[in-house]
Amino acid sequence: MALIDTIRNYQALLERKDDLSEQTKANNADIETAKVEIIQQMVDEDVTHISTGGYRFTLTAKTSYTKRSEKELAEEGLDFLDVLREEGLGDIILEKVDPRTLQSTIKDYVEEHGELSDGLDSVIRSYEFNDITRRRESPGRKKK
Repeated sequence: MALIDTIRNYQALLERKDDLSEQTKANNADIETAKVEIIQQMVDEDVTHISTGGYRFTLTAKTSYTKRSEKELAEEGLDFLDVLREEGLGDIILEKVDPRTLQSTIKDYVEEHGELSDGLDSVIRSYEFNDITRRRESPGRKKK
């Protein structure tokens, strides 16, 4: 294959990558829309789980923990990282706190302490939401 042909092939692959990226973004948006619809229907119809196509879909109550906005913290005169250190959670701090690490650490903290401390509550926002979990069913399970 000549160099120019290899470059043209490479360019075509890059363009395909961009197309696939856009398709993935659109698909992810469609998935979120469908998920919100399913959650609302399950809540409205008082259905906690349903099985179809070899999968069990379960309405799951979850709590998400995220850092409060810089504006909110500034208004209260708080430094997020200082509060984490004061609360004994300094070991999760790198240069920044990864949102997944914050989520799992705060979840464990709440399980151990029952709730957020006043200090953590001043820098962490929590909210309840419903989610859907999908797991392949074992053979022999009842289908709904």
